Formats: sequence, C-alpha cells, structure tokens
Amino acid sequence: MKALEVRIRKVRKSDVDRIVDIERSWHHLSHWSIDSYYRLLNDDSFTSSFVAELEEESGSNSIVGFVIFHIAADVSEIYNIAVENGHARSGIGKQLMTAAIEESARRKARKVILEVRKSNNPAINFYLGFTFKIAGERKSYYSNPIEDAYVMELDISD
Repeated sequence: MKALEVRIRKVRKSDVDRIVDIERSWHHLSHWSIDSYYRLLNDDSFTSSFVAELEEESGSNSIVGFVIFHIAADVSEIYNIAVENGHARSGIGKQLMTAAIEESARRKARKVILEVRKSNNPAINFYLGFTFKIAGERKSYYSNPIEDAYVMELDISD
C-alpha cells in the first residue's frame, strides 16, 4: 500500500466549498457561512489559511483538511482546524497545526491562541500535544449546544 502523500498549501477561493463540507461534517466546530470564508480569504494581510491535499490513486488531488487562522500584531488565533472524518487521526491535523504555528512565527507572532469546547477531549489532548496551555475560559461561548470554552495558548516567542 502506498503511503499517504499529503501536501500542505495556501487556500484558494475555489477551495471554500470543500472546506465548508469538511467543517459541516463535524458537529462540534463553529459553522460559518460561505460568505464568511470568502471575506476571510479576501483579507490576506491578517488571515492565513492552509489546506491539506491528498493525492488519490487516480492522480488527482482532494482536500482532506484545513486550518484557518488570523494574525494581528504578535498574536495568532486559530479559528478552525479540521480533517475529513475518514482521515482523522492520521497525522494530517498535526501537519496543518505545524504549518499554522510555523507561519505564525514567520509573521512575528509571539503566541498562538484558540478556543475549544470544554467537552472536546480529543481536541484538547491534540492541543496539549503541541504544549498549548489552558489560559482561561469563556462562558457560553459556543451555541448548538451552548457550551463553555477553554481558551488555550502556546508561547512561540523563542
């Protein structure tokens, strides 16, 4: 069996529909409108986004994950990161998060922050694996269902 050939690249506007498909397949993610994604992609000075493409046996590429983050001053905020369910826990999320952290550092961010549902233990453990720390909480941050969030942060000032 051939090893997974994953390529991380910057998002293009033509990727938005696929990003929305992946995002909507996970109930715990914040669900944004297609217009919100297009607005973020048009704000290239602050927003960065990457997709993970997987080369299919046919030779075509398919998007199997994404990360969207915003860098302002010295703080990078991860808005959403997700991998297609069939490729979850295969290392693709780790590659996407690594790319986001590296791009944040390259653009002079000193820390990376994110929010995560308090009940989302797999995601919390994923972030802890990158040495994120729980820095606080946001009450009733999420809707559908209403839930508190942890604020997590990672110091990348080295």
